[in-house]
Amino acid sequence: MIRRLLLALGVAAVLAGVLFTRPHATPGPAMRDFEAYYAAGTLWQHREWPYGARIWTAECKVAGVDASRYEVLPFVGPPALLPAFAALAYLPFDRAVLLWRALLICAMAAIVIAALRLAGVPFSPFTLLAGATAAIGFGPVTSALALGQIALPAFAFAAIAAWLPSSTLLAWMQPNVALANLWQFATRKGALAFAGGLAVFGAACAAVVGPAQISEYFRALQAHGAAEKYSAIQITPAAIAYGFGAPESLAAAIAVAAALAAIAAWFALLPRLADTAARFAATCALLPLAMPFFHEHDLLVLFVPAIVLTLRADARAWPLAVAGAMLGATDWLGLAQRPDGLLQTLLLVGGLGAALIALRRDAHARMLAIPAGALFAIAVAGLFAQAHPVPVWPDAMSSLPANVGSMDAAAVWHAEQAATGLFARNGAWAFLRLLSLSGCALLASAAWVNSKSIVDSRNPSPVPV
Repeated sequence: MIRRLLLALGVAAVLAGVLFTRPHATPGPAMRDFEAYYAAGTLWQHREWPYGARIWTAECKVAGVDASRYEVLPFVGPPALLPAFAALAYLPFDRAVLLWRALLICAMAAIVIAALRLAGVPFSPFTLLAGATAAIGFGPVTSALALGQIALPAFAFAAIAAWLPSSTLLAWMQPNVALANLWQFATRKGALAFAGGLAVFGAACAAVVGPAQISEYFRALQAHGAAEKYSAIQITPAAIAYGFGAPESLAAAIAVAAALAAIAAWFALLPRLADTAARFAATCALLPLAMPFFHEHDLLVLFVPAIVLTLRADARAWPLAVAGAMLGATDWLGLAQRPDGLLQTLLLVGGLGAALIALRRDAHARMLAIPAGALFAIAVAGLFAQAHPVPVWPDAMSSLPANVGSMDAAAVWHAEQAATGLFARNGAWAFLRLLSLSGCALLASAAWVNSKSIVDSRNPSPVPV
């Protein structure tokens, strides 16, 4: 009975969050990141290079884009995707958006199914509804859907690779998400699947743009990463340290130290984990701590750890897993970008917490203490964030340099971020982003604690779900 009540509460919370408490909409086209994919496809139809500032000639024609303001949104997706985006660009933008949204919803469903299967949850209308409720309540997942981010299908293929290793190939459509499959190096067969998928995808990229231009693509990718490295929209140790006031050299050193610590923790943890689900969950949890380029929507890699680790956790690991899941599910920086979104965030993350408990067969009302504490922390942080608003690109963008028309795409993007105020050293913004990475650390800690308890226990079976 308690499980049904919790699920009903979770469903009601996410429905209220989605239908009745939505924050104000920002100007611009639907699924903003899809704008760049569509524009890149338009250029590729005419055999034009889509990785430069010339992409604006296609973007300015997209419905909803303010063509009177120079607001280039660079495209940095792998070249292997260009034929698919060119095909989509033959459709009018509004129809392409509908098709793309349908594909992303399918990817979202695949992630839910993969997470439940990895957690060992039997499929039923109850568990599928609980999984869907958790996904809708997980901020990075819904952010990726709202933005039209290719991170969703990439992560779906990464999760499916847990039982179909060849799908690693398609996870490379978003490289920083595909690295979640590094767990495959735990076995020789898995290592071959990972390396083979990367090699085939790399060959496809070279075949699309030609061997001579693949190096030009990598230069554009490197320049884009450098242009955005210390922006407030980056959820990375380097950008957070910079936000707290660290000089660039110190921020870079902190990022290296964090990456080395995450890698060391991964090497120490992987041999302690008995199965694919635990290895994948631990790798996903540690990944954001080691990456030099990670946006809020990329944190969707934490969804599988949130499901797997909270359902497997014993009494010692449970508080760590649930707190980590709810920290990772919250768009902390978004609380400062959209102050009127606090109530929606509370409802969505609260729905996630209720669904995570409902999925456990040993669900008990006392388990609500940790989610309730997390919601209180979100409410306090939301009020704090309202006092430290974060400007939103491109709405808050001031005048660009006079020579911006002659800059390459990376330089234009850097200028746009600077003109928006996103390179400001703001400790409040840095603290909010640090909460996201704290969720990663707590989930990884839960994986460690649970692995220790299973190894040391006379009854090594995880908590039944």
